[in-house]
Amino acid sequence: MGSEWSGRNIVILGLARQGSALARYFVGLGAHVTVSDAATAERLEREVAHLGDLPVTLALGGHPFTLLDGCDLLCLSGGVPADLPIVQEAVRQGIPLSNDSLLTLQEARRRGLGPIVAITGSSGKTTTTTLVGKMLEASGVRVHVGGNIGTPFIDRLDTIMPGDRMVFELSSFQLELFDPQRAWGSIDGIGPDVAAILNITPNHLDRHAGMAAYADAKFNLLRCLPQGATIVVSAEDPVT
Repeated sequence: MGSEWSGRNIVILGLARQGSALARYFVGLGAHVTVSDAATAERLEREVAHLGDLPVTLALGGHPFTLLDGCDLLCLSGGVPADLPIVQEAVRQGIPLSNDSLLTLQEARRRGLGPIVAITGSSGKTTTTTLVGKMLEASGVRVHVGGNIGTPFIDRLDTIMPGDRMVFELSSFQLELFDPQRAWGSIDGIGPDVAAILNITPNHLDRHAGMAAYADAKFNLLRCLPQGATIVVSAEDPVT
């Protein structure tokens, strides 16, 4: 994987927990990394400090289209909307998109990691993900919990061994990029061995173009499952 990204130009939108983790990941693989955030340097003083001496280029205070010049991959932090003008321009130019959870699943499958559980829904995701992690831990297996909670998996992939259980919490913001038309690389079969959609009720409609688009983002979880995967949905939920 290192040679695949060595010398490539990666642009990351959003200097937050996931953006910082992505920056560390790609720098470690030899990529040229630019991190852009709409906030100013003054507002991001703590986040910038957390990067330490990481050799990245910072573009703060906006997302100019010039960031896309020579860009090989555009990565979005969880809070960055996919309908931003720069994201839409990247899609128009054919630049692939990704995020930390999608990259983690692709790399986990490449390394033969798993079994993997992923949980999404409009409510109860964090509680259910935490409980599943605790139950697996109580059974005596090594468990890693992450995704939309805790330390991003992309920051600790090297600590995960084949046979360890991975439990993801995935939000609609993350799942909207699990789209074969826009995503980097193949997403066929990269999904979890167990996929759970707890419920789908109106949520984040300021971010998604209506209820149908919101539900469709959730259902992306089911479009990338490996053969033989188990799907858990609520029989009482009219959407699922």
